[in-house]
Amino acid sequence: MLRKVFSLLLVVSVCFVGVAFADEPETTEAENQAEENSQIVDEEDNQETSLDETVVTGNRVDEKYFESNRSISILDEKALKETSPRTVPEALYEAPGVFIQETNYGGGSPIMRGLVGPQVLILVDDVRLNNSVYRTGPLQYLNMVDQFSIERIEAMRGAGSLLYGSDAMGGVIQLFPVSPTDYRVKDGFGAHGQANARWTTADQGQVYHAHIDMGIDGFSILAGGTLKYLNNLDGGGSLGQQLYTGYDQYSAMGKTVYRFTDGYFSGWKATVGYLVSVMDNVGRTDKLYDKKNLSMYDNHSHLVYGKMHMVFRPISTKADVTLSYQHFYEMKDSIDLADDLSSRLSAKRDETWVDSLGVDLHMTTALLENRLNLNYGATWYHDWVDANRMKKNIYSDPWIKQDYQNYPDGSTYDTYGGFLMISGDPLKTESGHLVRLSAGYRLHGFTAKAPAQGKMLEADFSKLGHTFYGSAQYIYKNIVNIATTFSQGFRAPNLQESAMFGDTGEWYSLPNNDLEAEKANTIELVAKVNLWRVQLDYTAYVTLLTDLLTRVDTDLDGVTEIDGKAVVMNDNVKKGKIWGTEARLAFDIGYGLSLAGHLTYTWGEEEVDGADNQPLSRIPPLFGQATLRYENDSKKNWKGFVETYVRGATKQTRISSLDESDTRIPDGGTPGWVTWNIRGGVNAYDWVKFTLAVENLLDKEYKYHGSGIYSPGVNAIFSVEVAH
Repeated sequence: MLRKVFSLLLVVSVCFVGVAFADEPETTEAENQAEENSQIVDEEDNQETSLDETVVTGNRVDEKYFESNRSISILDEKALKETSPRTVPEALYEAPGVFIQETNYGGGSPIMRGLVGPQVLILVDDVRLNNSVYRTGPLQYLNMVDQFSIERIEAMRGAGSLLYGSDAMGGVIQLFPVSPTDYRVKDGFGAHGQANARWTTADQGQVYHAHIDMGIDGFSILAGGTLKYLNNLDGGGSLGQQLYTGYDQYSAMGKTVYRFTDGYFSGWKATVGYLVSVMDNVGRTDKLYDKKNLSMYDNHSHLVYGKMHMVFRPISTKADVTLSYQHFYEMKDSIDLADDLSSRLSAKRDETWVDSLGVDLHMTTALLENRLNLNYGATWYHDWVDANRMKKNIYSDPWIKQDYQNYPDGSTYDTYGGFLMISGDPLKTESGHLVRLSAGYRLHGFTAKAPAQGKMLEADFSKLGHTFYGSAQYIYKNIVNIATTFSQGFRAPNLQESAMFGDTGEWYSLPNNDLEAEKANTIELVAKVNLWRVQLDYTAYVTLLTDLLTRVDTDLDGVTEIDGKAVVMNDNVKKGKIWGTEARLAFDIGYGLSLAGHLTYTWGEEEVDGADNQPLSRIPPLFGQATLRYENDSKKNWKGFVETYVRGATKQTRISSLDESDTRIPDGGTPGWVTWNIRGGVNAYDWVKFTLAVENLLDKEYKYHGSGIYSPGVNAIFSVEVAH
């Protein structure tokens, strides 16, 4: 049924694009010339360099990228169209400082500053996607957001809990959904349409997308959908086809915007957005060959949110109020297979439902002619959690409901807090010197409740904590920006860690009511330099980690092992440190040629009392990318680009004892790799775009450290976009 609905939506959208072309009124040569001249003037007036590009995520206010005191990776609309990624995680391959681990082909977990999974916060237009059952370690949930529903990605590297609350330890990834056209520009009704298609060879993949938007007098609406059909993935070298890697995904999006234009409410904007994604039969195979175990996932996600942006000019204040609701569903089948890796012997099924209600208030106030700024707000998110567990002793038998679930039905979880950040410019000269000081505080809390199950007592705890932030920054024109920042991050223990009970696949887990939040204290130096044709971004940081959660052995009524699996619980017993450097260099050679590259190094270790320090788990190796690009935008009717790039990572042999037992990591560590790739595109007549890329030209067999699958071998990617 879902496939039929999405298919119908795509057909209607594509037809709309065709009608839009067919019904376009004829214009005279004079009108065409006048419009062209107007466009030229607009382009000259609004030309924006990368230095002037506006970012939001670093300090939760609009600011120029060059002037930000945080380390931010940007993937704008142009970059997303040119790279034509399969998923949002794949788009982040291009982001400096972001390492992508893939347990399965339907996943993709960003590692930032050596931290992964629920230690990295994912936002959609300021709405939290992280919920109280995001499991510890790498997870696939970023892939639940369709890449065609996103027009921009900002990845802030480093702790951001002052502004965003729990989970923002390693960084914050913010996804900005596609917005309908602003129809205030012309009088009367307007409409636009877009259709995309993407084909790939390594997985014989097909992706189709279309959306339409229309509006009048400040009101606009957008609707669209995406269909993905992906087959088993061919790895590089002699690896061949990787079993159970293909999957299908269906996504839809909608957005309504009303922009107030007159009177007191001028500048106000009301937005309602909706995103839905359905992924079925997504395989996980990292235990397929050694344990003959296959995991299959179904994931469904629905997000609806409303936001009101308000401007109060008499008091120089802006405010955003956001109300959100998210429904999350996951079904995991853990299947035991016969020696042929096809016949199914037995299975266990876990289902989880989470309904999340969120309220977010964010305000800014400018004082003293904008030399003193207040940034403040409050958030509250409430989760309702239900779960179900079944099993089959023989696969052909009916499912048998079990007495215990991972999460007791009726479990709830709350996270909340309020913050204030003050920024001031004690020195600001006409010659371009600027000194900016910032300080902030957040009071946060979390509460968890889970009913008792059998012998297990109920989980019921509530904790409060404090988060601090400080920054000193010096800027000279668009030439030099040097900032030093102290930031704190924290991650409240979620229900997966505090209340999970029973067989989790590898262990037999017990709840723990005494958990504290994980904490990260980071000092970083950010330097940005723009001289002549060269732009350099450099960051060095040190992060001290305390109260890290890890599994520890325990017992249940004196029993330390159940069904051959150790009885464990989570506890705050680990501490460690991570330090590293991140660098990005861009050189405009001239004549359309440019050279760019980025490199990231991370070192992490766990402090062990009375023994030598040990490597922290899942620390990425040295990785980076270098790109040589030619771009032609001088032609009247077409413009395009062509680029060649190498991407790679060194071997990672510094692995923890946990990594040594991880089937996703080869014995002795993950080998290093380098791939050579090319891509190019043509934008013809401003309404059709073609992009062709060939990845891994030398057919290398490789994978990202910690990944459960190998990356594609030689892979041709062809994409086309038609828009009006």
